[in-house]
Amino acid sequence: MRMTRFIGTVTVLLVVISGFSSVYAGDVENGKMLYEKNCLGCHDTRIHTRPNRIIHTYGDLANRVKFCDAQVKAGFSDDQLKSVTDYLNTEFYKFVKD
Repeated sequence: MRMTRFIGTVTVLLVVISGFSSVYAGDVENGKMLYEKNCLGCHDTRIHTRPNRIIHTYGDLANRVKFCDAQVKAGFSDDQLKSVTDYLNTEFYKFVKD
């Protein structure tokens, strides 16, 4: 009886966790699409891997995405800004979120 309840609890937890990760993956995929459509016209991805880059934290990255959005007048929503930031962080920067 205890083992059955334990297995049930673990199963529920795994379903919940996989749901969160799929939502996050969707945000990253949306961020990638937005980035490719709106950002690659000004620069390519080498800007994110250059040795003298000016981005040193997740907060720096979020601020830079917001700055670039304003410069090109892309009009990203807050959710879209977060999606692009999360995509860039996942793909290139690997910062721990503040």
